[in-house]
Amino acid sequence: MPVKNGQNVLKYGDVEDVELKSARGVLVHQSNRTKARRRAYLLEVDLRNILKNVMRFVAIVCLTLAIASGQDVRPDLDAGRLQTGSFSFRTLVDSKEVGRSRIQIRRSADLRNYIFSNLVIGSFSQSWEAVASPTFGPVSAKLSFGQGSAARTAFDLSYEGNRVTGFITSRKEPLKKREVDETVAGDTVDQRIDWAAVMALEKYVEGQEFRFHVYDPGTGNSLVSVRIGENQTTTVPAGSFETVRVSYRIDKRSGPETYEVFVTKQAPRFLVKEKFPNGSIVELVELTKSTSGMSWYSLELCSEVS
Repeated sequence: MPVKNGQNVLKYGDVEDVELKSARGVLVHQSNRTKARRRAYLLEVDLRNILKNVMRFVAIVCLTLAIASGQDVRPDLDAGRLQTGSFSFRTLVDSKEVGRSRIQIRRSADLRNYIFSNLVIGSFSQSWEAVASPTFGPVSAKLSFGQGSAARTAFDLSYEGNRVTGFITSRKEPLKKREVDETVAGDTVDQRIDWAAVMALEKYVEGQEFRFHVYDPGTGNSLVSVRIGENQTTTVPAGSFETVRVSYRIDKRSGPETYEVFVTKQAPRFLVKEKFPNGSIVELVELTKSTSGMSWYSLELCSEVS
């Protein structure tokens, strides 16, 4: 290469050659970066697929273990196995009556769903309504505290598919609403009627266990573990009934809660007695069976409240 003033002098051809090599280097560098990104993307896809397969495998294992241990993830629930009508209860705390409640179970006007409602008078004053499909798929739910003009809405929910929307209010700030928009498990039952769901089995087998989920806007989507107990005679103000004791635990975010219900053995079934986690007990006082889906119950409630 020619030398001028002690420095290397590049010819035009040499310059072009250097530029070409530089350009090739840039292209090679860009190509390497593209390949690296492609490999990272493929690795991410592979990891996602592996994670999905692992989760699927875990779900299969859990299901297999549940079946092997006699636990059914979700049994065949049918609201048609429940007695429709009006059921009056008394609430006991330390063996003292502190309130009354009346539950109604009826078919909707179009016969597509079941409507469960409850009016509680006394220490635990409230009213709620839950609408569900015959297989206990939730449709809607609403809860109010208080009575008459003092009543306020605690929440109002609508279910569609695996999603629940609506709002919930705070007891301390009743005018402040929090929007609800959550995904729920496919076997979810609205928590207002968990007691009804465990009454809707085709038959009871002592020792049988199964699970499902319930939803409440305050505690979220919680797992319910149910165990079928023994047959027994249960005596309440409404009379003596041959019942099955069913216990179930709700694993809430705030901690587990255990309930016991005593339901009539033969279908159509109804609730005879229930024990709550706080020690309170409800007992059946009177029942009025319904043979039709017509609702006269709201008229009775209005006359009671007034």
